[in-house]
Amino acid sequence: MLVTSCDDSNKSSQQTTVLNVDVINIKPQDIPLSFSFTARAQGYKETEVRARVGGILLKRNYTEGSEVEEGSLLFQIDPEPYEIALKQAEAQLAQNQAELKNAQAQLERTQTLFTKGYASEKTLDDAVAKADSLKATVQMNEANVDEAKLNLSYTSVKAPISGLTSLEAQSEGSLISTSGSSGILTTITQINPIYVLFSVSDNELMALTNMVDSGKVKNPQGSKDIYAKLELSDGAIYNEEGKINFITPNIDTSTGTVTLRAVFPNPQSRIRPGQFLRLILEGLIRVNALVVPQTAVMQDANGSYVYCVDTKNSIKIVPIKTGLNTSDGGWIIDEGLKTGDKVVVSDIMKLRQGMRVNPEITQVKN
Repeated sequence: MLVTSCDDSNKSSQQTTVLNVDVINIKPQDIPLSFSFTARAQGYKETEVRARVGGILLKRNYTEGSEVEEGSLLFQIDPEPYEIALKQAEAQLAQNQAELKNAQAQLERTQTLFTKGYASEKTLDDAVAKADSLKATVQMNEANVDEAKLNLSYTSVKAPISGLTSLEAQSEGSLISTSGSSGILTTITQINPIYVLFSVSDNELMALTNMVDSGKVKNPQGSKDIYAKLELSDGAIYNEEGKINFITPNIDTSTGTVTLRAVFPNPQSRIRPGQFLRLILEGLIRVNALVVPQTAVMQDANGSYVYCVDTKNSIKIVPIKTGLNTSDGGWIIDEGLKTGDKVVVSDIMKLRQGMRVNPEITQVKN
């Protein structure tokens, strides 16, 4: 009876060691991917407004920091010296045109006399040379007039692009030159649309590229465009969608990263150059992904692993290779698991290799 009692006690003890655990049944699913990066806004265009002629700056015609339209008048440089230069060029042109007209008339008379034998060949050659010389002089005068008109037009400094103006670099009454810092009058930054720059590690970009090439990651619309959203500093999501339009061909050797650029509409100028943002990439799908909760993944010296339940309800350790994160807190498993595996998602710290458990299928969210 004593032996029987001990055997019953051992059986009872063994039964109490069977642990109830929650498991998920691994099955492939399409997972929307989302990537988040620290980013910074940059003007779509940034142009220095420079004086193209020198002179006294008479007037500024805009409010500093305001938005200006392309072609609008920004500054007025004293035009009087250039008006005088234009009149002088026009007068010189008129004088030489009159001389040319006289020389051409003289040439016609000389040609008539030459044909009748009353003028020498040298006299004719001199008349031709004088007319040709004056014709060239008139052409040069015409170019001088065009140049004087152009210089006069430059005294009205207009906006080369639409955008926001900076502080004026030269105050009214200053003597402006066309070289050096004194030639810069202001800067215009176009911010609609606006660029947003961010960096991705070379390894991340390579991994994503390989998955796209292998068909594991696809764009559901079949487009090659990658769309992006912006999270502002207050946590709000910017109401305009952008897309990636440039990837630098070179890797920054100091950081091991690649710079990417997205372009966003900015009709209300809500995003300003230099502003720090969080950029969220969306629009890609990880096809047939096997996903487990992050809490189910363990680490040891050999790497990552999960606990699975075999057909005999025993715990086995399965080494895995994790891939991308899901937006709801899961890991996409690139290697180690297959469809139908049962992964334990509860009481992880109590589990040991070979341990018997009582598995219960659950629908734990990733």
